[in-house]
Amino acid sequence: MPVIKLDNVTKTYGRGGFFSKQERMAVLKGVSLSLRAGECLGLVGRSGSGKSTLGRIMLGLEAPDAGNVRILGQDVTGCKTLSPKLRRAVQVVFQDAIGSTNPRMTAGEIIAEPLRNFDRLKGQKLKDRIAELLECVGLSPDDANKLPGRFSGGQLQRICIARALAPEPRVIVLDEAVSSLDMLIQARILDLLDSLRHKLGTAYLFVTHDLRLVRRFCDHAFIMSDGTLHAFDPKKMTSLNGVRALEELSQAILPPMPSQDRREPLSASGQSAV
Repeated sequence: MPVIKLDNVTKTYGRGGFFSKQERMAVLKGVSLSLRAGECLGLVGRSGSGKSTLGRIMLGLEAPDAGNVRILGQDVTGCKTLSPKLRRAVQVVFQDAIGSTNPRMTAGEIIAEPLRNFDRLKGQKLKDRIAELLECVGLSPDDANKLPGRFSGGQLQRICIARALAPEPRVIVLDEAVSSLDMLIQARILDLLDSLRHKLGTAYLFVTHDLRLVRRFCDHAFIMSDGTLHAFDPKKMTSLNGVRALEELSQAILPPMPSQDRREPLSASGQSAV
């Protein structure tokens, strides 16, 4: 059974309307998609193509105009709030790490939120779990007492990833989640996420515009173009006839990821200043 399944989802937004009649713009046009346990699905496309809208609908943060959304087999279409079980099962890491964190909360308090809400952890058990998660993303347990302003953007994004990992979710939506990290840290974080999906069966929707990362991390991939999805092989980067967006992204591809023999194990030591 898919952990998340979308059937014929349509979404439109209004445009204009202040001095003229509002125009409806279709962002998603009958999109169907399923994500299974342990699977990593890449979703690429140009800015404004509807990638993030699709991700928000999968998270239950936004309702489609038509179609159905199921999480763990339960129909959540139009639900304003998800049950604690489903909310725990689906987590997200957004691109904007600064906007995703409270500047008045320490890193430890940020990571502790889902641990208190879902596991009711407190005391030493809570501190130990926070330290473990910080080390998982290459930070030090001592960083738990620091406010967000003392971290670089890349370090803060790793804290957001640690927060998403805290409740051991079934699915994590990664919305440009590693775009603020340098190439070496990108490789280390993707290695960490990859090992977790094989160990825990965690599934990922990897939203990005970087085909290099899709090739490195994803089992299957789709490109969003004109409100519809087109499948392509992320390993071969097979071009699709008539889908200009994929050709443009292919031409803009960055240098290769660091080779395996050059990457070091992710640890609290040797932190990058990103």
